[in-house]
Order: sequence, then structure tokens, then C-alpha cells
Amino acid sequence: MKAMNALAAAALISGVAGCASTEGMPAASPGYELRAFSPGWERFFTLTWQTGQQNGRPVVSGAVRNQYGATAIRVQLLVEAIDDKGGVVSQRVVWLGDSIEPYDTAIFKVPVGPAASYRVSIFAYDWGGRAMGV
Repeated sequence: MKAMNALAAAALISGVAGCASTEGMPAASPGYELRAFSPGWERFFTLTWQTGQQNGRPVVSGAVRNQYGATAIRVQLLVEAIDDKGGVVSQRVVWLGDSIEPYDTAIFKVPVGPAASYRVSIFAYDWGGRAMGV
């Protein structure tokens, strides 16, 4: 029974992780908003970002700083486009990169569609290696 549960969990995790790419992915289905897999990420990361333009198209760019004493791996961002009434218009999950070393920073630039505003958060992450000086 435990083996079957572990197999089902592994298939689910592989399916979710396999969907993300450097291009990002849209929200699941209309009406179903994505939420962070890792609530409380603010304790470990500092996230700064701004909107801009690249080749006449809107982009959200910024930096994620790992404030924890372990390497963050499989870090994904959730970038949301918000309409003028505060509703989510679109969502993208994008890989931030291979890893963010302790107390290091990763830079990102994500193409987005036009919107009244945007919201960026850490969607998912994991820890690799040992925590140092914590």
C-alpha cells in the first residue's frame, strides 16, 4: 500500500514539475487560480521586481535573494497579470534556474501580456545541501 501511495505521489509530482519550462505555463483552467505550493516563502527569500518593456512588449524583471543558509533548488516563480478590478487575467509559472546558493541572488525577466498591474511570488522551491550558519 505504501509503495502504491509513493508511486502515485511520484507520478503527480513528476507531472506537475514536468509541465513547467523556461517558457512558463499558463494557469490550469479558466476559473482555477494557481496558488503557491510553499506558503511562507517570504521567510527565506527577498523578491524585488518591476515592469518594463523589451522589444515593445511588456516584461516583469527582478531578483530573488536566498536569505537562508542552504541552497534553494527547483525554484519557480508565479507571475500574475491583474486587471483594473483586481482580478487575475493570466498566470505563468517559470523556472528561475538550477539553484540559488545561500545568500546569493538570481535575476529574472519574464515576458507578460498587457495588464493593469502584475503580481510576482515564489510558486515552489526545495532545499538542497546543508544549512550553514542558521
